Amino acid sequence: MFCWEIDLPEAIIHNPYEWLVTSVRETLIGFFKTNGLNIPPDAVELQATRREYGDLAVPVSKLARTSGVKFEELVSVLSGYKPSGLVKSSSVVNGFLNIVIDEKRYAEIVFNSVTRLGDSYGSVPSTETRKIIVEHVSANPIHPLHIGHLRNGVLGDTIARLLKSRGHNVKTHFYIDDVGLQVAYAAMAYRVAETAKSSMKRDHYVGSLYTMINLLIEIKKLKKELEKADENTAPEINRKISDYMWRLKEYAERLPDAFEKLSSWVNNVEDPEEEIRRLNRGYEKGDREAIRLVRGMISYCMDGIRETLNRLGIFFDSWDWESEITVWSGLTEDVLEKLRDSGYVERKDGALVFRADLVAESEEARSRAGIPKGLDITPMTLIRSDGTTLYTTRDIAYSIWKLSKADRVINVIAVQQTLAQAQLRLALYVLGYRDIGERLIHYSYEMVNLPGTRMTSRKGVYVAADDVLEEAVSRAKAEIKKRGIGREEDAEKVGLGALKFFFLSTSPNKVLTFDWDRILNFEQNSGPFVQYSYVRANSILEKAREEGISLDSLSVSEVGEEEHALIFLLGQFPEAVKQAADNLRPDILTNYLNTLASEFNYYYDHYPVLKAPTPEKKNSRLAVVYMVRTVVRNGLNMLGIEPPSKM
Repeated sequence: MFCWEIDLPEAIIHNPYEWLVTSVRETLIGFFKTNGLNIPPDAVELQATRREYGDLAVPVSKLARTSGVKFEELVSVLSGYKPSGLVKSSSVVNGFLNIVIDEKRYAEIVFNSVTRLGDSYGSVPSTETRKIIVEHVSANPIHPLHIGHLRNGVLGDTIARLLKSRGHNVKTHFYIDDVGLQVAYAAMAYRVAETAKSSMKRDHYVGSLYTMINLLIEIKKLKKELEKADENTAPEINRKISDYMWRLKEYAERLPDAFEKLSSWVNNVEDPEEEIRRLNRGYEKGDREAIRLVRGMISYCMDGIRETLNRLGIFFDSWDWESEITVWSGLTEDVLEKLRDSGYVERKDGALVFRADLVAESEEARSRAGIPKGLDITPMTLIRSDGTTLYTTRDIAYSIWKLSKADRVINVIAVQQTLAQAQLRLALYVLGYRDIGERLIHYSYEMVNLPGTRMTSRKGVYVAADDVLEEAVSRAKAEIKKRGIGREEDAEKVGLGALKFFFLSTSPNKVLTFDWDRILNFEQNSGPFVQYSYVRANSILEKAREEGISLDSLSVSEVGEEEHALIFLLGQFPEAVKQAADNLRPDILTNYLNTLASEFNYYYDHYPVLKAPTPEKKNSRLAVVYMVRTVVRNGLNMLGIEPPSKM
């Protein structure tokens, strides 16, 4: 009988580790009862421990506190614990009951799960499935994606993949922010330079136009200020003008036709900013010509953005136009009307303001809206004095639209938007969404730090995602060639995989300092390191096939102490995925894969597989390699990383 033909319950097949912990706990509870101790099952905590102590550990001191039994009595009883079943040995050391698992028995269960489930091993169906929307990237469609969007997109895509592995009905959304002054700036520049020739990637071209028109308008304003400046303020104004002129020089050389047209327009129009504001107001009101102009620019730019996302393997189920969902539908006006009736809205200097600060004085409101402790809440402007709405105002309406389609909405948005997101949830709380803190999640992430660079798209200072992708692939190709491993054509998978792993391997609430040496480290804790482990395992199995060995004949009957650590880790994979998904922490999975890769490389270096001492040992070691390959492949797939076949 092959191992995968063993008849096991679904719970064991999907999560061997969880079943192992449950089984050992029940055994211990039975042991305590036999010795006259009636200890509540929840009090017996089992946790993974350091290898030198065992596989699982029970903190006896904590057990004493939660059960009410004296520590000394527990130690005395546990000293007589006789291992059985999946437990091979145990010992009480430094206040812990350390347990060592029988690798032979456990290997049968893990191998059964891996071979039965195949590509699905690691996916643990949740007992409660939900409709979930993950909105991410949602970059302004006026310039190319930058390095911050890379972290956002990779996090959002992986969160969606992990939640799907739990059986949730997950849809990914991209919010096309087509309303607002920034878009109007880009649209006006696109109209003025429409006949200019350019072979640039479309989003890069629009981004260049957006930067040029901003710089040109700023220079015009500064020159007017200079006319009224005195000897104290003139030097600083001149410095700014020089700085902006220097930045413009690069664009003028790269896009001379477009620069000439934009420069002429800005200098010949009395008030270019008012023209842009007029376009913005017209678009919000649904003016046909404004729609034609703005939509034409956005569609052009989005072609380039989609190209970048496609290269990363990031796709969306829905592209949500802000204007259609929140403005032209009347939903934003409906939100404003209801907020006016709430008693928390007032007029200030011609603007309409929501007193989120007053709402936040209620501890119940803060709690139900999920407001972070210590966050100082300020009033929120809903409508400017010129009658146009702000982004966050429209975002309230968009949130209502998303909440009507899902049980839970996860917004992947930078930590800098924490206040705006809190104000939004407080507004929704006032509108009657009393469980908004649980249903609308601000999945915040910290910035990506590039030493010496401070990004601003208006001034054209940002690191484009496309440039980072090209650099990653180029460096991967050079590293592959230098090491004499694999094929140069695999550099795309290695380079992009390295970037994704880098963005995912650090907790999102930590600032990420960009470091190529760390990203493309083939020796430890990186995408290439984990990918290389997969390639090693795959290579061993290919050689076994060449020797005429059928992978269908593998078994784990002869695994021994040398495979112990790997067997235990392989059984933990579904639990790692489950924890990563439920806690929205992709770094739990990357850390797991790095540990598995390290353990496998140690095993590979110390224990021959194809030259094992006996045919039976060879067969079992091949089974372990087969499991490693399956788990690493499945784990990388959940991270959106494609492993190369050779490396």
